Amino acid sequence: MGASFFIWLAVFLLLLVILALPKFRAGVPFSLRVFIAMLLGGGVGVAIYATQSPEVSEELRPWFSLVGYGYVDLLRMLIIPLVPTSIIAGLLKLENTRELKVLGLRTITLFLSTAVVASILGLVIGSLFKVGAGVATAGLAARESQQITDVIARFRDFIPSNPVAAAAETKIIPLVVFSLFIGTAAVIESGRNKERIEPFKALIDSFVSVVIRLTRIIIGLTPYGVLGLMAYWMSNTGMAALADLGLFVLAIVAACAVQILVVYGGLLTSLARINPFRFYRAASPAMLLAFTSRSSLGTLTLTIDTMKNRLKVNSRIANFVGPIGAVMNMDACGGIFPAMVAVFAANAFGIVLGPFQYLLIVIVSVLASIGSAAVPMGATAFTIITLSTVGLPVEAVGLVAGVDFLVDMFRTSTNVTGDLSASVIVGNSLGEFDREAFNSQDFSELAPEGV
Repeated sequence: MGASFFIWLAVFLLLLVILALPKFRAGVPFSLRVFIAMLLGGGVGVAIYATQSPEVSEELRPWFSLVGYGYVDLLRMLIIPLVPTSIIAGLLKLENTRELKVLGLRTITLFLSTAVVASILGLVIGSLFKVGAGVATAGLAARESQQITDVIARFRDFIPSNPVAAAAETKIIPLVVFSLFIGTAAVIESGRNKERIEPFKALIDSFVSVVIRLTRIIIGLTPYGVLGLMAYWMSNTGMAALADLGLFVLAIVAACAVQILVVYGGLLTSLARINPFRFYRAASPAMLLAFTSRSSLGTLTLTIDTMKNRLKVNSRIANFVGPIGAVMNMDACGGIFPAMVAVFAANAFGIVLGPFQYLLIVIVSVLASIGSAAVPMGATAFTIITLSTVGLPVEAVGLVAGVDFLVDMFRTSTNVTGDLSASVIVGNSLGEFDREAFNSQDFSELAPEGV
């Protein structure tokens, strides 16, 4: 290890110390600290990539990974205790099965509606940008096609035949389905014999309180984790990945921006009657963490905390919409991205798409939006299925793989923003959104407890 390694490591550690200084933590709002950490980490990573040898970068990345991915691991540690207990606790707060039906129907209808819009956006903006046109396709490694039956098999996997195994393997969708069954059964039993359910409710509420306390502790580490994640990624790739696929990246960013600002912003204005820019400010910690962690599930703990404490949505709405959205509401990963890669593949390989193929892309993309794995690069599997279903070369996935780490930041941030928007819209429709508290809060004083 040369002197350069120790100099850059010292710079990284110094930045961690600065972020941890009591005066800095007390004087800078939490969301701004996260944003500053993202810029500092990205700057360090780009500088290392641009000025140092590959060997030095390789020596430094394990240290960045220790901080960045160590933080992500702590977030993932919370997933298994958080998801089932928050869903069950949220359902137990419902008075009867009618409320359960209304909440579930409105949430899922909203998710599906925005997924349709997202897939159409991917097609339209991808066509306007002419993504894939002129891209060299010679010498591509062939990929094995996947048929539409894979979609059926994937949805079969959602059935929780063994909830314990699903938890051990972090298969979240079967765990969500199992939790919904438990919570629904508890709501039905509560309507028939409320006294018998009270001990169960007390146990769940007590456990949720412990998990929430642990969540607040982990969330307080967000600026340090973000610094490590950005330094790791940017020191590995710099900005070189944008050279050949810059137009594709810009198209994805544009589509995500339209989805966030126009689609979600329009729904918040028209259905919830709130200022969307105030919403973005309140939602910024979760949006920034989603951007850097590239995992809807990894962000789930902060997403639910943001819904309750910054968006002022009732806990039973947040505990239902948050976990369901983390596995079902994949507008960017399952809607925008597969649709745009389909356009990219058609342009790159000189294939003319017809009306039926466009319709098929939308249908399969919507299925993908409720089935994409909520983990980094989870959009890839359903993108391959979308391409093979429509009859497009799946090799296109390999063409865009070089910038997947970058577009995944925007995809995940869009997905989480959709979850946060849905919580406010659904909460408002059911009278579970505290509008006065939302409009009167001072964001400069807001941070997770103990941060």
